[in-house]
Amino acid sequence: ICVFCVLILAILLLKIVLNQETKLYNDWNDRIDNWSTLFLLISGVVCQQGLICHPRLFSSRTLLISTLLFSVLIYQFYSASIVSYLLMEPPRIINNLKDLADSNLKAGIEDILIDRNYFKQTTDPIAIDLYNRKIKGQTNNDGFYQPQDGLNLVKLGGFAYHVETSTAYPIIGELFTNQEICELEEVQLYPTQPMYTNLQKRSPFREIMNYCMLEQVDKGIMHRLRNYWDTKKPICIKSMKADINVNLHEFSCALFILAGGSCLSLIFLIYEILYEHKSEHKSATIPFVD
Repeated sequence: ICVFCVLILAILLLKIVLNQETKLYNDWNDRIDNWSTLFLLISGVVCQQGLICHPRLFSSRTLLISTLLFSVLIYQFYSASIVSYLLMEPPRIINNLKDLADSNLKAGIEDILIDRNYFKQTTDPIAIDLYNRKIKGQTNNDGFYQPQDGLNLVKLGGFAYHVETSTAYPIIGELFTNQEICELEEVQLYPTQPMYTNLQKRSPFREIMNYCMLEQVDKGIMHRLRNYWDTKKPICIKSMKADINVNLHEFSCALFILAGGSCLSLIFLIYEILYEHKSEHKSATIPFVD
């Protein structure tokens, strides 16, 4: 909006300056201070097509130079915004179960007993809503898949699948490409549960066991064991991501403008031809009077 306001202001100022220039130099045969010519002049400046006139006054030259610099800056900012949009990582819009339930993605669950029991016993309203809207079918079995089938649906797109990471990671590493791995996102279904050590009541080993567990966590032993026994998560190699391609979505606006301008010019051409034909016909019917 600000750009259009500046261009309209430039047209108004050019109208005033060029009108004074025409009066000053008495150049009435080659006037360019009419509105259509000024609009064409500013359009050419914005599109970086040069000028159709040679102003004489310093005021008109200064105004045109300022408009030219303005068009260059607008062009640079527009080009930079397009490039940054293409290079920018797509925003993550699904961060929790609530976002997943409200999205248009279909969902499925790994067909194991612990997952079936979770949805039967949970009191989490978001998990219950997710189950009723996206997983529960007519037979209560429509949303449960084997890991291979569920991850194949994820690969096709538009599908969210809950599965154990130790089961999913080997299949993902085998089936998915690097680009598809980079596009994957994880959302936690089960809330974190506090765990306790099972000991006899008032056992003297309570403090010792707590100290040993905290020491293992602090020294990184638990992390090392988890990395050793759990399947490693597939790594997204960003340097191997697919090249960015510009498709019709990025420059469709230019095509619409071109098509609209072509149709409008064709309409004006037909009108001018009809008007010229009508004028010639009218002049031919006027009788000659001496």
